[in-house]
Amino acid sequence: MNRFDDGEESDAHHPHTALTTYRAMFDVEHDEAVDELARPAVALFSSGMIAGMCAGVSVLLLGMIVGAYGGVIGEPLQRLLFGCAYAVGFIIAIMGRTDLYTEYTTIAIFPVLTGERGVGMLLRLWGLVLGGNLAGGFLLALFITTMAPALRIADHDDFVRFAVYLGAYPLGVIAMSAVLAGWLMGLLSWLIAGGRDSTSQFLFILVIGVTIGALGLHHSVTTSIALFAGMISDSPMGWLRAGSVFAAIVIGNAIGGLIFAVLVREGVKLDVRAGRERDR
Repeated sequence: MNRFDDGEESDAHHPHTALTTYRAMFDVEHDEAVDELARPAVALFSSGMIAGMCAGVSVLLLGMIVGAYGGVIGEPLQRLLFGCAYAVGFIIAIMGRTDLYTEYTTIAIFPVLTGERGVGMLLRLWGLVLGGNLAGGFLLALFITTMAPALRIADHDDFVRFAVYLGAYPLGVIAMSAVLAGWLMGLLSWLIAGGRDSTSQFLFILVIGVTIGALGLHHSVTTSIALFAGMISDSPMGWLRAGSVFAAIVIGNAIGGLIFAVLVREGVKLDVRAGRERDR
């Protein structure tokens, strides 16, 4: 049932066919969010841990790229490679149906916006998934900072350079970057709902992942793991600064996802209203 009309049936859809209307896409996202909000805490946290480890693969690739270039030089090809590295982690995590915090900054808000679930359930979901993402990411950061130098994939200095690159901006700039990254991740969840098949989902994740990485936008999971790897490798940044950067990113991602969710909700309401006027 559509959440913005009085019992009128929403566009029917098969779970593996493309959705072509706002209403059908919203209903799929809404129903998935309701299911996620009701999942046991252990399931959410463990899935979040797996997603954090998946995202950590991107950090290993990023360290390798920094090492190959001898630093973060901002050259266009290096930025494109950064984007590809980000996309790898997103593809593994999302196609593997694990839970990334930035996915739920948008879709989990829908039942709250429609009044069917409370803010407490939303915060519970966010806390468990983000906590799992960070726990899994930290474990993988410990692993890759030990393994990568031994295999000559990347040195500790490479992880330090990338962490410093991410955390060198003023907190206001980092927060704005995170808002845009959160908005793009919200768009990604919306595109995935519309595509439904694996090929289109893969392409959507690739495009958004490359965009976030190439632009150097701050993503709460991948950036946090990169900060972990840098701090474990004796970054001069300091844990207090790293924590401030992390807080700015988490808040910014949430704001970006909320903006996208509100815009989608308003779009659906307008679509329903226009349909009713046409039927008169």
